[in-house]
Amino acid sequence: MEVKERRVLVLFVDNSSGVLNRITLLFSQKGFNIETITCSVTCVPTISRITIVTECDDSHISHIMKQASKLIEVHSVHLIDHSNSIIRDLSLVKIEIDDSNRRKACDITNAHNGIILDIGKKSMIVEITASVTVIDGYLDALKEFNILELSRTGVTSIQLGDDVPNMNITNKFVF
Repeated sequence: MEVKERRVLVLFVDNSSGVLNRITLLFSQKGFNIETITCSVTCVPTISRITIVTECDDSHISHIMKQASKLIEVHSVHLIDHSNSIIRDLSLVKIEIDDSNRRKACDITNAHNGIILDIGKKSMIVEITASVTVIDGYLDALKEFNILELSRTGVTSIQLGDDVPNMNITNKFVF
């Protein structure tokens, strides 16, 4: 039996309405859970970059990549090599604090390279941009605090070095 692991896929797609829905529907129909998804326009205004994190084994990721690449709006699909990429998540955290624990919350935040965006009498807001494991570790370190709000962007990534993924925009028909 193959081992499931966290996989990061990057899809270059048409920047048009309904494309994100078709991608998520494909994952749903094939029984894949999407852990995180981010989407933004690229340096080519007609192309969007979708980054999806899912957990599956080699055969299943290969299958979903083939199925996704068959969609007419999808220009290319890439599996991110964790060892050759920068993979980050952004989190905003509002933590309940008071005079007795304010210093400890600041120390934990500083130890995880977080940025304190706002600090009041009863709460503080922290931004932390890091790997998923660092953010998870930060949240674990805050277990004795009451987290009032938490917002995470989802994973985004970029390949190290001079190579860039091919958007393959010349190989598809544009209507």
